[in-house]
Amino acid sequence: MIKALQKTYTNAQAIHIQHKNIAYPRIIIKADLSLFVRVPLHFSHTQVWEFITKNHQWIESTLHKLHSHHLALHSQLNAHQNQIPIFGFWCDISTLLPKTYSLFTPSLTDSTNPTFYTHTLKTQLKAMLRAYIYPRVEEYASLMGVTYRSIKITHARSRFGSCSHDNRLCFSFMLIFAQKELIDYVIIHELAHIRHKNHSRSFWDYVTTYCKKAKSLRLALRQDSKIYPLLLQKLT
Repeated sequence: MIKALQKTYTNAQAIHIQHKNIAYPRIIIKADLSLFVRVPLHFSHTQVWEFITKNHQWIESTLHKLHSHHLALHSQLNAHQNQIPIFGFWCDISTLLPKTYSLFTPSLTDSTNPTFYTHTLKTQLKAMLRAYIYPRVEEYASLMGVTYRSIKITHARSRFGSCSHDNRLCFSFMLIFAQKELIDYVIIHELAHIRHKNHSRSFWDYVTTYCKKAKSLRLALRQDSKIYPLLLQKLT
């Protein structure tokens, strides 16, 4: 069945059929063009095929849309070869570290080891992000009258920030690519969770009190971040 589906849905990067302990079948198409068909344990081969056939038009349309989107993102990357956005501004990777942060890595320009270079680049980018986020968290926490336990930069890809039950804040390394205005929104969003541990109306009202453009910034971050996974690939 998988081979037949691969011939039908050529835009799918991977196809998975999963029998799970669920009541109803569902189809999931992820941003990386992976197609997941999840069905109840009792579903037969025929039932799976019928379910897929019933949803063929939606699958084809969604894959086509995502594939076109991927082409557009790759086109954008090709227009900025050997560059990555730092706080929203495209910077040349080859000159970023030697000119700006060479004191951290005096032997960087002499190194021919790609792994060393990539590790060093990530380290410096993380330091840049930390240097911006930490003071801003302190500033906004004071403004909002909240207290946090700690701050950490993580490599999370599914979220840009989080606030634990005991008010420990985490921010994704991917924010290094974002404009500072968008980073500030994420900071305010997570600090607001110290007061409201949910996304209730009260939470959003509280966020808007300190970030008037919260709604538009949230949408902008969602749009801009579509290219972030590809940018991370440049750093691996």
